[in-house]
Amino acid sequence: MRKAGRLVVPLLFIILISSTGSFAFGQSSQIPPLSVKTELPLYESGDRVVFNGLIKSPDANNLIDITVRIVGPIVNGTGATNIVTVKQVRPLLDGTFADNFVVGGPLWTKKGDYKIIVNYGPQKAETTFFYNGGNDVPTPIIPNKCLEGQVLDGAGNCINPPEKQIPICGEGTVYDSTSQSCIVKKSNEPEPTEPEPTEPKEINCGSGTHAENGICVPDKQAGKSGCLIATAAFGTELAPQVQLLREVRDGILYNTGAGTTFMTGFNEFYYAFSPAVADMERQSPLFKDVIKTSITPMLYTLSILNHVEINSEQEMFGYGIGLILLNVGMYFVVPALVIVKVKGFLNKRYL
Repeated sequence: MRKAGRLVVPLLFIILISSTGSFAFGQSSQIPPLSVKTELPLYESGDRVVFNGLIKSPDANNLIDITVRIVGPIVNGTGATNIVTVKQVRPLLDGTFADNFVVGGPLWTKKGDYKIIVNYGPQKAETTFFYNGGNDVPTPIIPNKCLEGQVLDGAGNCINPPEKQIPICGEGTVYDSTSQSCIVKKSNEPEPTEPEPTEPKEINCGSGTHAENGICVPDKQAGKSGCLIATAAFGTELAPQVQLLREVRDGILYNTGAGTTFMTGFNEFYYAFSPAVADMERQSPLFKDVIKTSITPMLYTLSILNHVEINSEQEMFGYGIGLILLNVGMYFVVPALVIVKVKGFLNKRYL
């Protein structure tokens, strides 16, 4: 009996250790490779949506950004191509990530379910939240333009900042703007007078534009921003090639109705695949070089728009068709002709 009792204790200990290890392994296997969730299930117009997630097995030596897309509203399981916001989030070394965005504005007028889709390399995760809708499109506020050194007060008036208020000098002294203090007035020197401020000229800009530094510039498009493929190819948003694409888009295409219509449809198509292509570029230097070489001829053709004057919708339409035909010729017709010529040359050589 004593020998049997001594054997029971080790046996129970082994069974306990095995059960604990199996439970821990089962808990670990239930964690998905990539996950995301929001703090609340429902949001009103103007609310800030805070989301966070976890990468189960991050590579601390080669962390890449997480691409985030917000799409919706989801109607009968569809609507995943209607992108309202695109973001890129840098994860921490432990695999956790978090960010936020505000719901409201021209792209957030419809009520319904919206999806947050995150991509980390080939991994993908998503979560859903409900947006209660809104139709309050904010009107851009054009601030008053003040003179150099002045600031706006709470009522929108231009005033000198408190630290630059001109002091009241006593009798026999005048204010010296160089030293910004009161000095003794010279007998033959007239008292300096401050120049009268001139009112800034009011600029009336058309629909879709606003005044900035005395000129009309196009409004920024909410929700979708950044040339993701070109930025990943050339390494930074400050690269000249990326600046060229941004100038053509904001300074030329958005200034005409035809260009704005084209960009609306193009954005829906472009942002459906560009985040995945940008991730592949960051992971593969060879693929990055291929993309850079492929889009360089197109960049040269788009630079033509910076050297012509487009004063009407017809001109914008004509230049647009011309550039499309030029790129089709470069990317498809010319390679086809070269292939036919080379094939004919090889056939003659082997005859």
